[in-house]
Amino acid sequence: MRGIILLVLIGLCSSGPAWAVSHVQDEKAIRLAQVDGAEDPVPLPPANPDGSDEGVAPDEPGAPSADLPDSGQSSSQDDDMPPGDISLGEIPVIEVMELTTDIAKRALDSYLLVRTKYENADLESYENLQDFVDQNPEGQAFEADIKAAGFANVNDWNLAITTLGFAYTGVVDDQSADIQQQISELEADPELARDMKDRMIASLKAMIPSENNRKVVEELMADADYGEKLKQIDIVEE
Repeated sequence: MRGIILLVLIGLCSSGPAWAVSHVQDEKAIRLAQVDGAEDPVPLPPANPDGSDEGVAPDEPGAPSADLPDSGQSSSQDDDMPPGDISLGEIPVIEVMELTTDIAKRALDSYLLVRTKYENADLESYENLQDFVDQNPEGQAFEADIKAAGFANVNDWNLAITTLGFAYTGVVDDQSADIQQQISELEADPELARDMKDRMIASLKAMIPSENNRKVVEELMADADYGEKLKQIDIVEE
């Protein structure tokens, strides 16, 4: 259970945090991740950050094979240990905010604008939106569009649209009970370090919309225009 949550949490931020709202679909995966009944092995990250095999000698014909642990023992150890050499810093801190109807509308309108206007700008190649603004020739125009929508900077806008994406998904496909179950299992895990446990739990809790944010989403859904716009967040996929 712990290993699956770790892998999906890491995947949540590693696929391109510049478009954080596009991870709404990944959020469903983490909420529903369960080790029971899983048929396929969970892929582990490479030992080296760049995925290379540096430092690993290739097999040579006739070379004696190393003693391997019993397959049952190995499986048990894999279930109990975090995958790979995952550090605290690799677990993303998912931040959300309390929305207002005005903020939600402005965030959504500007999202739909820049998604089309900058679809060929290769946003996902950047670590964050501010890097895109600073380093890409189109970055200044992007920032100007966001500020024109009333946001102080691209990070404030990204926080708002990400929160709206999580809240909308939580309203149309409420999995709060599943998230709470995962939180309870993490809390009961005696082997997981406290700091890592706290960060994982905080990220899971951020995926449960507050009552205020639920109301904001429900208000937008009741609006004929914004109800259709919200659906365009829901269909975004990596």
